Amino acid sequence: MLGVSQRTVSRWERGEDNPSLAQQRRLRDLGWEPTGSLLHSIHASIIHCPAPRALTRGARLCLLAVSKPALEKRPSVANWIGRDLAAAATGVLAEMLDDSELQRAIGRREISAVVATTRSVLRTSDAPRTEVYRTTVSYFFHDGTLYSDALSLPTLANEACGYVAVPMDTFAAGLPVAAE
Repeated sequence: MLGVSQRTVSRWERGEDNPSLAQQRRLRDLGWEPTGSLLHSIHASIIHCPAPRALTRGARLCLLAVSKPALEKRPSVANWIGRDLAAAATGVLAEMLDDSELQRAIGRREISAVVATTRSVLRTSDAPRTEVYRTTVSYFFHDGTLYSDALSLPTLANEACGYVAVPMDTFAAGLPVAAE
């Protein structure tokens, strides 16, 4: 499917060589098959996640699913299911959406994830402003549509807010990515 030999795949599996950036993108997208079960499986995973987690579709973040802890943290988010979150974005999330270079890189499949430290990212009546979360947003394309899966965990209250993009080629050297 990638136009490489079995020997090449074996070298990748043994860590003797790494796929090119284009091959990494294709492998990532192929890994989400079969088509019929992808979104159902991710949706179920999010619904049952023990941490705040959300699935969105598209660049404007149409909310598809949220976990119970995310609803407990912010009950009004239930009103946003099926709607674009961009209209309510604030703080670091608004910065990320306004970062045209980041958005273009995500669209070109050059970014695998964003690690963000945030307080409140949505303007809602029940938005807690004091809690600080470390959120990892993973991006993937399915049938040509961009999706993001965001998982948040509490972090230290004095953490500086901001975000760091994780490029696809970060993994080319076979090294794990550490959040700063």
